[in-house]
Amino acid sequence: TGKTLCYLLPLWQLVQHKPKAKALVLVPTRELAYQVSQMLQELQPDLRNGSLIIVGGNDAAAQVKAIKQDPWLIVATPGRLLDMLDKMGSWLRNLDIAVLDEFDKLVEMGFIEQVGLVMQKISPRAQRLCFSASAPETAVSEEARISDLELMQLETGKGELEEHFYLLKTNKHKNQLLTDLLTETKSNPKQQAIVFVRNREKAKHLHGLLKLRGFNSRMLHGKLEQSERAQVFQNFRSNRFPFLVATDLAARGLDISHVSLIINYDLPQNRRDYLHRTGRTARAGRQGECYSYAGPDEYLQFRNLEEGREVPMQFMPGYDNRDAWYRKSKRSHDEKVKLEKRKESIRQEQSEEEE
Repeated sequence: TGKTLCYLLPLWQLVQHKPKAKALVLVPTRELAYQVSQMLQELQPDLRNGSLIIVGGNDAAAQVKAIKQDPWLIVATPGRLLDMLDKMGSWLRNLDIAVLDEFDKLVEMGFIEQVGLVMQKISPRAQRLCFSASAPETAVSEEARISDLELMQLETGKGELEEHFYLLKTNKHKNQLLTDLLTETKSNPKQQAIVFVRNREKAKHLHGLLKLRGFNSRMLHGKLEQSERAQVFQNFRSNRFPFLVATDLAARGLDISHVSLIINYDLPQNRRDYLHRTGRTARAGRQGECYSYAGPDEYLQFRNLEEGREVPMQFMPGYDNRDAWYRKSKRSHDEKVKLEKRKESIRQEQSEEEE
């Protein structure tokens, strides 16, 4: 959507007219912090010299030293910034603009109180800007509470996204469908794909499977060392490998021009997460495709994806028996819920007996 440029361009203009201007950009992930810095460099390379990235996984002492150099821009994640807060009093008091990017994710990740503490340290004259591609009402109300916001909705140009849904009787079919699709994709060296999975364990397993089958892939999840995360992201952005297996860490804000294909190997938890995943392709008017594999144990996720859709789901031929799949999947889900309730009841009974 060009959301990052919506605030970087005004920041760039500001520093042209006010050389001592100061700006803060808060983002939910380290990868997004590095991307913001890279986009700034693309606008004007020497501006990056006076900017600073403050994220976890890097040397805290070096970051404290860099703060004393009085940077004009700090791009930070909330956790590490809060650790540095007592070192930044005078810098924050002289702030001109504070940007909260992907603010709904900041709320969702539990950073709202940390953001509130940072906002308290900022000069009351500083302008506060919040950005999100899909903010639910709960996130909007939380940000309004701590930032005294006036909210505005902007419509941007949309790309063309082609969606394909598979309703699978067994999860075993996912691997063959995935490898067949990636085999077609790798014939075009300019195309890249992101395969989204539920958690880091699944990312490790699927990445290993793809490597065994000869695919040039890497994985990205939150438990990798910071240096490795940064290298994977940068190399993928530079199109040095075509396939990335990732958790939802890669679903927010990342702008990688050659990504033409998104694969939901595991369905996202809700419609909003689906929109962010698919938003990694079909960007800025370009075309893109998304393939989603609904396993028999993903009843809730599939139901959540159906809610609020403006257009009907496009099911793949041979995998489109929605009603039969839905009945069987719901029955399996209900049985699991009953079993979990029974286990919880037994645990409570045992706990009461021990007391």
